[in-house]
Amino acid sequence: MIAISSPALSLLSLREALASVQPSFRAWEIVAEGKHYLPSIAMELEEHLASHDLDCSVHAPLSDVNIGSLNPRMREVALNEVIVTIEQAGALGLNPVTVHPGFYTPLGQLDKEGARRNTKAALDAIDRASQDCGVKVALENMPAMPISMVTDPKGLLDLLEGTDLGICFDIGHANTTRNIDDYLSLSTRFHNVHFHDNHGQYDQHLVIGEGTVPFASALAQMDGYKGRFVIEARKMEGALTSRDRLQSLLRAAHFL
Repeated sequence: MIAISSPALSLLSLREALASVQPSFRAWEIVAEGKHYLPSIAMELEEHLASHDLDCSVHAPLSDVNIGSLNPRMREVALNEVIVTIEQAGALGLNPVTVHPGFYTPLGQLDKEGARRNTKAALDAIDRASQDCGVKVALENMPAMPISMVTDPKGLLDLLEGTDLGICFDIGHANTTRNIDDYLSLSTRFHNVHFHDNHGQYDQHLVIGEGTVPFASALAQMDGYKGRFVIEARKMEGALTSRDRLQSLLRAAHFL
């Protein structure tokens, strides 16, 4: 199933966002921040889902949220944001929930091991919450940036060790770190997939087909994946073009 996700939708009221999504998509990954903080929209969203055919999943808050922060007060707030999202997703029956790892702040650049250790401890707590709430949680790989903590499969697996957390494979991010095939070797652990394009230099979130991401060859290595294909888009117009191109790619790869 093809889904849409965009932080721009989180600037709209829930009613406005639904009016934008539903005519063109059967599934939506809600970015749970801005006007879409899950506890704030829970009642309205539950009423809507009961009467409409829209399959929703969740991206946990990402703006200003650093579960690897070396500041214990900021880290506690960040972890609480993620866990509250998981709890609310469980209450609403929304799966999966995608989360970002921690990232390196200026202080974190001086103590990367400490930031990774804090991230690992936070993910252990997130894993417990996911099991308590019956929610699948997927940790996302990050793009090539100085602040990024997870830019290769080993770094991802180290953080997942000892948990039941899955993976959100972001192919656009992996194109910037030039290790798409390495991530695809972990496809049996994918709970979610993000699709968008770039030219391999930085995270551009282009329309599918406007960059260098090898979508067709990647799909050929994802045999058995049963989850959503989430188009991460900056604007709805581009999302519609990406949807049509992704449908063609999925048909060619026998996913549809």
